Amino acid sequence: MLKNIIQGIGIREVLENAIREFHESGPINMATLEKLSLIKIHYPDVFSEYEAKTLSVMGLFYKITKPKSFIESVYKNLGDTIEDQFGKPFTPMQASAYKSISTKKFYSFSAPTSTGKSHLFRDLIKEELHDIVIIVPSRALIAEFYSLVVELVGKEVLVLQFIENINQHHTARRVFIITPERGVELFKYSDEFEIGLFLFDEAQLSEEPIRGISFDAFVRRTEKSFPNAKKVFAHPFVSNPEAQLTKHRFFKNSSSNSFKQNNVGKVYLSRDENGVFEYFSPFNESAHVKCEIDIVESTLKNDGAVLIYISKSKILNGGHIEGFGKYISLCPILKQPSAIKIVEELTQYIGASERQFGKQSSFLSLMERGIVVHHGSMPLKARLLIEQFVRDGYARICFATATLNQGINMPFDCVWIDNFHNMNKLTLKNLIGRAGRTTQTPNQFDFGYTIINKENVNTFKIRIVSTIELEPTSKLDDDSKDIPEDYSDLITAIKTNTFNDDLHLTESQVERLKNSNIKSDIRFILDKLIHGDKAIGGHQYYEIKSSDRRKLKDKLKKIYITHLKRDSLTKQEQTILSASIPLLLWRIQGKAFSETLSLRHSYLTRRDERRALLKKLKEKVVSQNEYNEALDDIKIEYSARAESLPNKGARAISLFGRGASVNTFDYDLLVYDTYDYLDKVISLSLSDPLCAALTIYYQETEDFRAKILKNFIRYGTNNEIEIWLLKYGFDPEDTEWISLYIQHIDEQGIIFIDNLNDLSEDQLRIIERYIY
Repeated sequence: MLKNIIQGIGIREVLENAIREFHESGPINMATLEKLSLIKIHYPDVFSEYEAKTLSVMGLFYKITKPKSFIESVYKNLGDTIEDQFGKPFTPMQASAYKSISTKKFYSFSAPTSTGKSHLFRDLIKEELHDIVIIVPSRALIAEFYSLVVELVGKEVLVLQFIENINQHHTARRVFIITPERGVELFKYSDEFEIGLFLFDEAQLSEEPIRGISFDAFVRRTEKSFPNAKKVFAHPFVSNPEAQLTKHRFFKNSSSNSFKQNNVGKVYLSRDENGVFEYFSPFNESAHVKCEIDIVESTLKNDGAVLIYISKSKILNGGHIEGFGKYISLCPILKQPSAIKIVEELTQYIGASERQFGKQSSFLSLMERGIVVHHGSMPLKARLLIEQFVRDGYARICFATATLNQGINMPFDCVWIDNFHNMNKLTLKNLIGRAGRTTQTPNQFDFGYTIINKENVNTFKIRIVSTIELEPTSKLDDDSKDIPEDYSDLITAIKTNTFNDDLHLTESQVERLKNSNIKSDIRFILDKLIHGDKAIGGHQYYEIKSSDRRKLKDKLKKIYITHLKRDSLTKQEQTILSASIPLLLWRIQGKAFSETLSLRHSYLTRRDERRALLKKLKEKVVSQNEYNEALDDIKIEYSARAESLPNKGARAISLFGRGASVNTFDYDLLVYDTYDYLDKVISLSLSDPLCAALTIYYQETEDFRAKILKNFIRYGTNNEIEIWLLKYGFDPEDTEWISLYIQHIDEQGIIFIDNLNDLSEDQLRIIERYIY
């Protein structure tokens, strides 16, 4: 098949058969779409004769300008009929899903990537008259939805990435975009919020071992607390979306669809270790056919964009630069002012510098050439800027791990799957879905390239044609005896509805904190860290004698351990916990992310030793060669790589390797690891038990300092205005300057001062949703 098409044999017959097939069954056969893509590549003039007809029978009515044949006229009439009925230029898939959502209380559906799901969601969000809750699996996807929603709705709609009942004076309805773990806050407001729609996107989260239980529990609580709201579940590539309804017994007034229609064609190539590309088909046993050009090079030279799916370890050790240098060299330095502005904003955010020792960032140097890196340890703000950079069309190459695969809408002309290790079927299909952009270009059939390393082709063929099924029963209903000890509290609480929504812990964990002897420990911490209504600063902290500083860290660790089902941590867990305490204290002191990086950088690179050595060089006590040798002998301080806690399997791997010279310091590694400590260890592991302990202590003692410290841990500030600004969704990096322009702020709304003339356009853009 491949050889015949590439040689032009029988291609008109292939095109005519494809039109007939799509007319009868729709564009559901990926093998047929592959053939069409190959014909368009090799015989564009012939393909153009059939292009409009092909788009018509694919149901892509919005791409057809003026019908030129009978069949095009028929499908134009169908498209017009759909638009007349729904008031929108829907594809048949979108129309079917929209109708089911409109008429059913429960609806579960599945559709391939690039079939217009996001456009459907836009219409649902715009038209819903009541509050909406959108549930997604990751904070990166929260941020993408947030950007989408704020562009769709007016100021009268409150859009938040967490649950708060604020801006009440100006709010007509609300849109909350959350992960299921933070959804528990919602149920406090069951009598206040009038929710009309729950939209569960990427609902295959229900299949994950631990998070799936939280997801299912949240789903069931939404039906109990908000029984009149519609519940919509969306998935990619799932063959049995009805299982999402079955497992929760949502039978009455329900419907489901597994859509298989595709809007974009795919072409598949293998690449061997010598860089030779060959066409292959995963849908039949056709012989491979050599491709005479380097597809990646050709894509880049034609201003296309390439996604390279790669392991995180390869990114961290620089393997992406070494292994793909040929393609990196094809990307010139960007000159567009708006692209440069994003790079400069990122540089400032992480405190990188080409002039300061050990603060050079390779990911920023690559970004200057339109090459981006995307993975789970990239700070969230950096990830959002990178995703904006890609959407604005500045990215030529994106090196990404599985984080890009969590539903984030970033299409590419070519997807190269370099890392095939432990890749499940859904991850693979989602990646392939990134290949090819669904454009608005009239009369244009869209397609993309998928590249596989040659040794993985046979495995790829098996996985791409396999089906993906959801379990028809919930993990909530399974036997929990195989659950790890550290998660047994959570699972039991979810199953028995004994999770304390106020303290964000299980009731059993709360009882451990109440019954433990930690009052004196908390009092010691408050005595040392809180003066009046403020946390002590960095200089004051180092004025505390070293033995008390050690006690302070030990007591914080003791409080954390108290809430666990076990009474001790492994040596590796203790090492990670110890490394997190200074960052927790810097958070309490209100340090910005760049300041935290600077403090860790100074410690890890032994700044005082380096400065003393440099002073000797300047005073000519040592020669340049002696200085270079002595500097090379200064070793990076040991620091364990961040991992979530509790975790008996934690390994406490050295971040930079044992005995590494400060000359080899990798600033990007510092950025990623610092974010992981702030996110995985402090925010997700330490914050809830420490804040719960402080709340319990305050209830028993009325020591107001406990509330102050809790605010510092939870929000990074005790300033009432800044806390309100955080509740309104502003970035912690912006609250300090915004607070200068606040006349009044509370749950009713924000009143800004009259004179905002000295704010920049960027600053005004940040606050404009709350200016009335």
